[in-house]
Amino acid sequence: MLKTSSIQTAINDISNYVVGNEQRIKLALAAILSEGSILIEDAPGSGKTTFAKATALSLGLDFKRIQFTGDLLPSDILGFNIIEENQTRFNPGPIFGNLILADELNRASPKTQSAFMECMEEKAVTIDGKRYELPRPFFVLATQNPSDFSGTSLLPESQLDRFMVSFNMSPLSIEEERAILENQKNIQIQSTQSHYVFEQDQEAVLQIKNNHVTLDYIQNISSFIKNGNFEFQLSTRCLIYLTNLSKAWAYVNGRDFVSPKDVQEILPYVLRHRIQHNSKYQTEVFIQNEIIKKVQVPY
Repeated sequence: MLKTSSIQTAINDISNYVVGNEQRIKLALAAILSEGSILIEDAPGSGKTTFAKATALSLGLDFKRIQFTGDLLPSDILGFNIIEENQTRFNPGPIFGNLILADELNRASPKTQSAFMECMEEKAVTIDGKRYELPRPFFVLATQNPSDFSGTSLLPESQLDRFMVSFNMSPLSIEEERAILENQKNIQIQSTQSHYVFEQDQEAVLQIKNNHVTLDYIQNISSFIKNGNFEFQLSTRCLIYLTNLSKAWAYVNGRDFVSPKDVQEILPYVLRHRIQHNSKYQTEVFIQNEIIKKVQVPY
């Protein structure tokens, strides 16, 4: 087993502020370590903002929040040029941070969504023909309201595919809910680690190799979906995400090797937003019954 003390410290720190979501915490850390962005779909008030802020500060990352609304313009996010004394000066927008919480992304207009997603993918902003690199590291944790909420504008499949994983917050048990009610404090989340520690973990993930069995299994999943009677296909980007995330998932669980089981555990979160069903619960059942149970693990 690996000694991933910094990751365990991050898990413990986030768990101090986010109750009953250890699996989601590990998944978010794995996505960030493999340089992927995260989409959380849940109702307002479920702890998404606290989750994002605690994750950022536990890793020593600069946190910025963008509240998306119907009248938000691309310049409100990216920044704009201003002229002072016959000189042009760039005024950077809130996207210039390490971990960006894009809150209620699907409330913005398609134009604003597209501008945000483009610079999320490019990790740079272009204003009046000049390119400005975003800080490194750079990650996005976006939230969206359920599609039946008023004032929402659905993200197209091409934009959803840019997110590595998606999930909702775990439902709380009676005991976990009571713990929150009994400890209502305005706690200031403090940064506990540094970029240096975080970069060490990223380097360690890069050293983990997927063996041929795991890669064969990922390709078997892709072929099964491609040759089946499904209304969706897996992009090359999705397969890369699945490969990289499986390494990070093994790492946050204290192992320096990847197995097909790792792929099975993360697959529902990678495919969840790439499959359109009436409910996310139905999607997760579909992934388990129609893909994971039917694709043979190579030996």
